[in-house]
Amino acid sequence: MTTSALLSALRGAGRRQITASTVAARQATGPHVLRVDGFTRVREKAANGTAVLSSPFGVGGHDWRIMCYPNGDTEKAEGHLSLFLMHENHAKTGDATAKFKISVLDQACKPYWCRSQEEHRFVNQGWGWDKFIKLEDLDREKHLKDDCLSVLCDVTIDLGLRTDDYTAEVAAAEQLKLASPPFDLHGFALSEAIWNKQAADVMN
Repeated sequence: MTTSALLSALRGAGRRQITASTVAARQATGPHVLRVDGFTRVREKAANGTAVLSSPFGVGGHDWRIMCYPNGDTEKAEGHLSLFLMHENHAKTGDATAKFKISVLDQACKPYWCRSQEEHRFVNQGWGWDKFIKLEDLDREKHLKDDCLSVLCDVTIDLGLRTDDYTAEVAAAEQLKLASPPFDLHGFALSEAIWNKQAADVMN
């Protein structure tokens, strides 16, 4: 039952002047896409232990970067793609708790290989996977078409509890959220819409 429906029921029971407030756990979610153009050339330039970085992107009042090691971040990870989420402004904002998922996309803009981290507290710069995927498992037609690697990172930040007055504006937003979308998106159109909506870096 929505808050609007609850208030309607209570007013119908005689509580005409009733007001309301809501308490909820708040989150902020944001995606970022890193595209590495000329992946073969980048691998030649970035030896084992050398990273390339996305530009900073903001989620939940914190700045983040995707850190990519095209040839692995250590000798033990050589032959793998290493991917990490970096908390860019930790020195300024302090610790942050985040859930995140990093995905290598295929040519249909769909996640091919994903890894997720639940509720990690960033007490220093970053967290991720040194052996995210074997380089030999990246297919040139499916994942590296035109020699381009696309990495998507979805970050969700816990913003804690928040209390809001239930106003007419909140009620209108609640009803809009419940309404069905005026059109459907399927197949390629959906992928294209998602792709166009997300911020992207391009590295040459």
